[in-house]
Amino acid sequence: MKFQKLLALGLLSASLSTLAFADVEQASPRQIPIAQAETYGAASPVKSAHQGKTRAEVRKELIQAYRDGLIPTTEADYPPSKSTIERNKALFAESERHFR
Repeated sequence: MKFQKLLALGLLSASLSTLAFADVEQASPRQIPIAQAETYGAASPVKSAHQGKTRAEVRKELIQAYRDGLIPTTEADYPPSKSTIERNKALFAESERHFR
C-alpha cells in the first residue's frame, strides 16, 4: 500500500514537473526589442544613472558609525545609551588601526 502511494506521488510529481518546462507563448526579456521593452516597464540597458552608494562610501559611513560609538549595540540597548556609546568609542579607539 505504501509503495503504491509513493509510486502515485512520484508519477504525479514527474508529470507536473514537465509543465514547468513547457514552452509558453510569452516572450522572454531577451526576445523583446528595447523600444518595446521600455513600454513594458523593463529597464533600458543603456541607462547609466548613479544609483545608491559605492562600496567606499558605505565603508566610510560604517567606520564613522563605529567611531561615533553607534555600533555595536544590542537589541536590549537600542538606541544605544550614553554609556554604551562611550564604551563603544573606547573599544573603537583601541582597534581603529584595523579599520584603515
